[in-house]
Amino acid sequence: MLKNYFETIPVSLEESAAIDGAGRLGIIRRVSLPLAAPSIMAVALYDFMIAWNEFLFALLFLVDKPDRWTVSLGLSLLADGVEVPKTVLMAGSVVLTLPIVILFFASERLLTEGLTSGAEKG
Repeated sequence: MLKNYFETIPVSLEESAAIDGAGRLGIIRRVSLPLAAPSIMAVALYDFMIAWNEFLFALLFLVDKPDRWTVSLGLSLLADGVEVPKTVLMAGSVVLTLPIVILFFASERLLTEGLTSGAEKG
């Protein structure tokens, strides 16, 4: 997912750092990674959302260990009865999505920072 973003980083920035005496690892650490921080945060948030809401793998691997169930498996347990308590189910859904919303608002600055700043003058 990050390959295309790293290809958009101008080569002239890496060349400038090499002329200033930075090694390849220094160029990656001091030039490429700070410019790619918003993209890295977006991919990390996306991966976290996929892993957090994963239901099938958790069901396959944790079906015999109810003490280690994820929140989504616990919510599915609530829907097994004839009458599903809607208020409890909605409260569980809020608990399930709350960490993702908190993580998004905590990392929003990093996500939008890269869209407004330019890397090169020109």
